[in-house]
Amino acid sequence: MSRHGVLWKGKVYPMKCANVRYLLGTALLVLATATARAEEVTVNSILIAHRAGATASGIIAVVSNPANTIAMTAGDLVTLRAAQVPETVITAINARVPAPSPQPIPLQPDDPRLVDLVRLIKSGISESIIAEQVRQSDPAFNLSVADLLYLKQNGVLESIIGALMATRAGTQAAAPGIAAPALASPRELVFDDLVLVKSMSLKKNRSGRLVMQGDLLAWVDGGDPKKNFEFQIPGLEKVWFTCQARTPENFCYQINLQIVKGARYQFRDVNQESGSNASVIKVMDALRKYFPQIAFGPPDA
Repeated sequence: MSRHGVLWKGKVYPMKCANVRYLLGTALLVLATATARAEEVTVNSILIAHRAGATASGIIAVVSNPANTIAMTAGDLVTLRAAQVPETVITAINARVPAPSPQPIPLQPDDPRLVDLVRLIKSGISESIIAEQVRQSDPAFNLSVADLLYLKQNGVLESIIGALMATRAGTQAAAPGIAAPALASPRELVFDDLVLVKSMSLKKNRSGRLVMQGDLLAWVDGGDPKKNFEFQIPGLEKVWFTCQARTPENFCYQINLQIVKGARYQFRDVNQESGSNASVIKVMDALRKYFPQIAFGPPDA
């Protein structure tokens, strides 16, 4: 660089002229590169070309080239307008700037309890424990359209939504002041493949089955009829599962029955070791269906 200008191609140019040539050369280089191969056209490259004197039609040709990628947002168009880039160039850019994806508006449920439910689900608690918590909810859930959309937006599984809806189905209210009619007790339901777990009064596990007849639940011992017994189902204080932590959810293999001010009975699924718990699930489902007034859940510590 001399005192009077810039040395370029063996000649000294005045500073002002040199600046123009430099900017023009840079702009032409940018445009030529973008035209020759696929390039990202950025707000900076447009500004350089504009300030160097590139024509609007030349810039539009680069912008409109489908091989080139427009790496700009709607906010960059404000910058270009402020730099007095021709509106025809901005229009061409705007035609190729992808429209922003609309962000879903967070929904709020009509039942505020669902907010806590979603928080539990996202904390990683197993599906079976959450479903059990839902079944014990009082009052029952009466899901509105807003509630269902809220649950769907937050990725709640359909099994949990089904459990929520089942609480309403189990307590369909009649007219105000009139109790909802209870389902008639079954004439006879038999639950096979169960083991009565040993206790203080029982020396060893005993195989057998449970039989539900009306309000009675009877144990039919598989080896000794003298070991048979029965009790009134409305006299149950608590009913709950014993579960084993597994992935992705708990495996409930034993149902526990606590008599009011009386004995506690534990019935285990005989197929537990092979991964089946169908027998104890059937017992629990029947008790919930025909005797929803029973307290379901582990006893207080």
